[in-house]
Amino acid sequence: MTGSSFSSIQAHMPNAISSKMPMTMKDGQVVHGTIKKLFPNQTAEVQIGNQKIIAKLETPLKAGDAHFFQVTKSEPEVQLKVVAGPLGGNTAVQQAQQLLQAMNLNKSSELQAIVQFFIKEQIPISKELLLQAEQLIKQLPANISVREGLEAIQKMIDLKVPLTSNMFETILSGKSTDGFSSLIANMKNVLQQDQILSPSSKTLILQSLQKVGEPFNMPVAGAILGKQLEILQNLQLPTSTRLPILQQLKNAAILPSEATLNNPVPTSSKQALTQTAGEIVSKLIQPNIENRGGAIEQVRQWIQAQPLLTATQKDQILATLKNGEVSPNVVAQSLVKVFSEQSQQAIFMRDLNGFTPKDHLVSLLGKGSSNEMINQSLDQVSLLSKDLSFATQRNHAEQAVLSQLDGKAFEHAMKEVLKSLGFSYEGSLGSEKENVRQLANQLKPQLVELLQMSNLPNVIREGAESILGRMNGLQLLSGENGPQHQLLMQIPLEFLGKRMDATLEWNGRMKEDGKIDSEFARIMFYLQLDSLKETVVDMQVQNKIVTINVFNDDQTIGMIANQFKASLKDGLASTGYQLSGVFVKTFDEQKSNALWKQKNTSIEQGVDIRI
Repeated sequence: MTGSSFSSIQAHMPNAISSKMPMTMKDGQVVHGTIKKLFPNQTAEVQIGNQKIIAKLETPLKAGDAHFFQVTKSEPEVQLKVVAGPLGGNTAVQQAQQLLQAMNLNKSSELQAIVQFFIKEQIPISKELLLQAEQLIKQLPANISVREGLEAIQKMIDLKVPLTSNMFETILSGKSTDGFSSLIANMKNVLQQDQILSPSSKTLILQSLQKVGEPFNMPVAGAILGKQLEILQNLQLPTSTRLPILQQLKNAAILPSEATLNNPVPTSSKQALTQTAGEIVSKLIQPNIENRGGAIEQVRQWIQAQPLLTATQKDQILATLKNGEVSPNVVAQSLVKVFSEQSQQAIFMRDLNGFTPKDHLVSLLGKGSSNEMINQSLDQVSLLSKDLSFATQRNHAEQAVLSQLDGKAFEHAMKEVLKSLGFSYEGSLGSEKENVRQLANQLKPQLVELLQMSNLPNVIREGAESILGRMNGLQLLSGENGPQHQLLMQIPLEFLGKRMDATLEWNGRMKEDGKIDSEFARIMFYLQLDSLKETVVDMQVQNKIVTINVFNDDQTIGMIANQFKASLKDGLASTGYQLSGVFVKTFDEQKSNALWKQKNTSIEQGVDIRI
């Protein structure tokens, strides 16, 4: 199937949310209108698009006739001059030819297609605009349809951006649901083969590209660290098993130099983030005698309220607090033990402060003074795990992550990829919450800086521009249009040897207070899955009633989906939504729907889906 266009898909879907805005009249524009009523002094009510205006006419006309009008004056009252008409029963092609003749323009196939499209979409026309649009349509890539090119031009007009080649390419890229991951892979390849750029410049960008392709790198690293510490704490295991792990963790500065086989995780008194396990243990280290009881009680309350721990694990730790002489080391080792377990068994769970088991585990090692420091420690673990001696542990950790993939896991992956790409880089620049150094590690600003190089090889420049064009295009296509709000995201996901492009289109409306109306929305997912292949999920929300349509050619999906309907229904009900139904259809069954109309006109109405 050929590449799809977000706007054309939305336009042909039933129950699409309208985003038509009142038309703005400008001097010199040509509009298509119908005379509805005549008034004295050559004044008339004219229907133009979805609105009616009162305009002054330069010549008497007849009610009911349709004409092409040119705006000769827009303020204080609209004045119109007839350019062509009455159009009567003329076809769209005849109307386009009539207008082109009146404007002294050639009747090229491109201009005719443009005029037909502009008339249908009620876009005001000018001679300059038509000529600019014609040049853009003539330079369309072979894999882009005329319809998609016209929709891109329409979006540029809506956004009030210049009709330049660069902007046109950016919008086209943003509208594409083709593989973002292929652009990432191509950039990796050309950088690795390059012999001109400095190693430092290449390494920085390659690291960022690698992060984009490894959204589950941190959870896997956390599971590996948990297993390693579990082994080190098991004094029954042979020295030959424990010693190499201890030495490697010490060499990487993940464990302190004083760590030994008898005491592999010395209790740390270093500063840790508030409400992490490391910070809780520090309360027990050398407290004032008068504050000892209060410190113990704080630790006890924190453990009892910790949602990441099971009841059995809580009992184990609380038992160490019952004795009169509380040993901070015993409490710390107990916490290391349980969070090592949970780093493998509750990988994607978060407590009320947003911390995962691996965050608490790293804080107990004295590496939890900041989120950045925690991530750096896990990065070191990830690097170590790529050593052949850790191959078995890495495979087990990846399987643990794979077995726990759920909605939270994919939410984590999407956030990590978007952050690594730098999708919200410009917006984050003005936020005090973001560290400038962390922003500099994102891919987008690195590519922008790369493109400033005068001696940049063309193949690298093209690769960088393709990635930036895709991100910028998606940002341009997202935004508000009156009460209508649209969000487009494309996320290249690659994990555990599998690659997937996930494209999300969200359409909703805003309430009077400026907040999103959660009762009405349309969300479409365009997925290319390793096993299920091409998949489109269309979710519609009306008055908090949810209807889901799944399109896929695998005949077994319907039976599989039935197994999850009950849990989906319960899950939606718990958040105040009601499931109307889940309908699974093949692409062949949907061919009669306007969403998949065959392209059979000069401007290729309808659209195929490409995922």
